[in-house]
Amino acid sequence: KLDQISARDVRTVIDTIKSSRRMAVANDALGYCKQLFNHAVKLDLLKYNPALPFTHKDAGGTERARTRALSEAELETFLLIAQQNIKSFGRDNYLAVLLLVCLGVRKSELCEAKWSEFDLDNAVWQLPAIRSKTNVGIDIPLVPNVIGWFEELKIRACGSEYVFPSRRTGKNPFMGPDTLNRAIARLFGRDAGKKSAPPNLMGNMEYFTVHDLRRTCRTLLAKQGTSSHVAERCLNHKLKGVEAVYNQHDYFDERKEALEMLVNKIQQLDIQF
Repeated sequence: KLDQISARDVRTVIDTIKSSRRMAVANDALGYCKQLFNHAVKLDLLKYNPALPFTHKDAGGTERARTRALSEAELETFLLIAQQNIKSFGRDNYLAVLLLVCLGVRKSELCEAKWSEFDLDNAVWQLPAIRSKTNVGIDIPLVPNVIGWFEELKIRACGSEYVFPSRRTGKNPFMGPDTLNRAIARLFGRDAGKKSAPPNLMGNMEYFTVHDLRRTCRTLLAKQGTSSHVAERCLNHKLKGVEAVYNQHDYFDERKEALEMLVNKIQQLDIQF
């Protein structure tokens, strides 16, 4: 019962998560517990918050922001190895990686996308505010190669309303949140589902996650000389300070030019998409 939950119970939950080495999840769980029990106190269902004495030191510790971004050489190597192992990696996963690098969108924004958001004839993806982390919708320009990838995905979707429909029976009708990370992990020999460790096909390359692909996009945009404010809008980041208030220009044409330059650069890696 709610009034029987103690600090010991909270610690048990946190320690259980920590034992599985999911430190960020332990921090999240503690934060949610604090919010939940604070709400109970406000409703006079509890006299005190049993999670209040705990800090991040008791959970997953201070989290450091990741800085991993793939170099052009690493991206070329990864795409080549993914192609060579396309049956196990999956063509849908391969196209998803390309789109994340070339568009800079968030994983959930792509994996949960519906075809109703796309106007391929007019080369635009209208990402609605309800699916944007910033709660601000944005029109994303689509360059010819990217349109070709989406046209292929539409055929592969077999009539589904989702761009990346789930290939397994589950609660989500779209690609699961861990699907891409698991596919990448397998290439690095990190398949937790196997009793014996699979071979590491990536050699000495440093491991990366799906979110690092978004950072890779931003880094490549900077490297090619794209203005910071245009690159930030490509990632659907809000402009900062006074400029955010007075500058309502969305830089659509500038973003299209920048993304087209990025796609052309990736094409020069001599990878057969």
